[in-house]
Amino acid sequence: MEKKEEVKEKNNKGDVKGSKRDPYSGIFGGLILILLGVLFLLATMDVLSWADWWAYFLVGLGGIFIIEFIVRSVTPAYRHQHRGKLVVGTVLLIVGGAHILGMVSWWPLILIAVGVIIVFTSLKKT
Repeated sequence: MEKKEEVKEKNNKGDVKGSKRDPYSGIFGGLILILLGVLFLLATMDVLSWADWWAYFLVGLGGIFIIEFIVRSVTPAYRHQHRGKLVVGTVLLIVGGAHILGMVSWWPLILIAVGVIIVFTSLKKT
């Protein structure tokens, strides 16, 4: 019985001192679930077609990633490297937006261009 209490004390002390909880991860995870719920609701109400809901999901997810990048950029405690979220968010916005706007045939060129930019930026840093 005493050993279990000792373990709990050590865990509680370790959790309080050692780890710093990221409040933004829960917020943005919740936003993604809300986005899915809204899109499924609109699809079941025949406002969106089931064939196109994924494009709106990509646009919404891209927007959430970009918002997360902006929020983390202005918060000093969570300002570490999040440039990947900006790149992924932009790509998702472009892919989803291209489908919604009917530019299905040429959107892969945008992905190629973004990939080339990322490669050259990485090479420039070395």
